[in-house]
Amino acid sequence: MNFQSIQYFLQVARKRSFSQAAEELFITQQTLSASIAALEKELGCKLFVRHIPLDLTYGGELFLKYAKTFQQNYERMQRDFAEVGAGVRGRLRIGVALNRGRFLMPKLIRAFHEEHPMVEVVVTEGKNDMLLEALHEGEIDMAIADFPEENRGIAVEAYYEDEIVLAAADTLLAECFGDGAKRMQTELTHKQDVRLLSKVPFLMSSALSVSGRIARKILRQAGIVPDVKTSSGNMETLIEMCYLGEGACFCPEKLLRSLLSEKQLEGMTVVRFSDGGTRYSVKFGWPEQEREWSIRSDFIRLAKKAETV
Repeated sequence: MNFQSIQYFLQVARKRSFSQAAEELFITQQTLSASIAALEKELGCKLFVRHIPLDLTYGGELFLKYAKTFQQNYERMQRDFAEVGAGVRGRLRIGVALNRGRFLMPKLIRAFHEEHPMVEVVVTEGKNDMLLEALHEGEIDMAIADFPEENRGIAVEAYYEDEIVLAAADTLLAECFGDGAKRMQTELTHKQDVRLLSKVPFLMSSALSVSGRIARKILRQAGIVPDVKTSSGNMETLIEMCYLGEGACFCPEKLLRSLLSEKQLEGMTVVRFSDGGTRYSVKFGWPEQEREWSIRSDFIRLAKKAETV
């Protein structure tokens, strides 16, 4: 048994498919199947029930616990000795929310690679709850997320503040309010009263996202049951539809401004809420028990430096 065979097993366990796992590992399915068969022979039991999708046997579930622990310890050992060696090498696995990855990661990774060209950055995109689970399972080294106030086992550090704003295309307001659209825009911006939009269709994100959670809270407090025209877990899609006049949308301001140009924003009404209930903090998080790791610390330092520029 060696680390490679354990790594192959873990990938098959994650994908529940030999073909998909082989594709991720850049090996042939035949090579992967032979490795798993050799591992099963060495352990003296079957690890997978071979139907579609694959299932772990009892022996497979038991071995999975040991394999995850072994992988985590092996990777920590690699980090420690990479830092002892002449050059900083390694792999940094970062989890980030789907809607943040696009406007955060490309520039951050480029800046990071200027300092650490020999470190591979592996980006996992998903919802907050998935990222938190991946941290606890040791599948990622760090997450950039909207962390709950209490999250045992996770150390956090503040990254940046953002806020949820309400956006609506001026063309949508003109369609809904005709000659009264300009007056409506002024009242909406100054009074921040979403009841003024009771007849306007809405585009809603998932209730599990920060924007969806805050949107539902504001609408509930206003006593509005929105006319939801489209729901999506992809905020980028909703913002694009909002710009096209399909509905009003609650969205993160940073994402809105990263997706739309200044010229496009000139045709939008954007409402900020002054009560503070729409602001939230995006943080870095990593397993609390892990020792300080210079590669992760350097990425955080560069990210925070870029935020202040």
